[in-house]
Amino acid sequence: MKTYQKLMLGCAAIVPALAMANSAFAQANGVAISDPETVILTAKALDAANQSISTTYKAQLDQASARQAALQTEMATLGAPLDTNKDKRLSDEEIAAAQAARNPILAKMEAAQKTAQAESARLSAPATRAQAWAIEQISQKYSAAVKTVVDSKKISLLLSANSVQYSAPAVDMTDEIKAALDAANPTVSITPPANWQPSQQTAQLQQQFQQLVYLSAVRRAQAQQAGGAAAAPAAGAKAPSGR
Repeated sequence: MKTYQKLMLGCAAIVPALAMANSAFAQANGVAISDPETVILTAKALDAANQSISTTYKAQLDQASARQAALQTEMATLGAPLDTNKDKRLSDEEIAAAQAARNPILAKMEAAQKTAQAESARLSAPATRAQAWAIEQISQKYSAAVKTVVDSKKISLLLSANSVQYSAPAVDMTDEIKAALDAANPTVSITPPANWQPSQQTAQLQQQFQQLVYLSAVRRAQAQQAGGAAAAPAAGAKAPSGR
């Protein structure tokens, strides 16, 4: 598993004098904001935990990946009769036509998908549980990191960035809190207690993390496809003839 760069709104560049004025204004009023999810999900400890998990549970994760790959092959084989234009993909129109005809192949495909997903979840469960344990430990350290920054910056009111409509860049303490968290907790355990179960907050954070992983993978695939498309004409272009 890999961790991914935090997703935050970019801020326009500000001249040094204005940045200093904003910082002084924020400190004078003692008001700041932070994005807790960004701090926790981009923590150095989570990165280290994911690397350890990918090594410790490599066999199970490889089996889960292989099961997903097998599912793709199985779905392609099952769905082949529904592919009326033979382009090796099922369009919305082809699926709608199969639904209208009550084609039993759709039920077989759905059953195959459910079975594969259940098997993949079972295989990856130890790694998933270990990651949830790491996230929960880090989230429990967030308050201490906040206190470190609040005390050092003399902040009297810290708001969640998600509930603020606008703030000057200098008011955002997310990076400072992340630095404090990373310094105090560079690593966490990936071995949960025997009877431990993730809290609802931990489950939500882990779901957000997995969504970020998925979106990052999609963007990388799109970038690779765009790069390949751009390189193709160049590779096939004729060199200008010399005179």
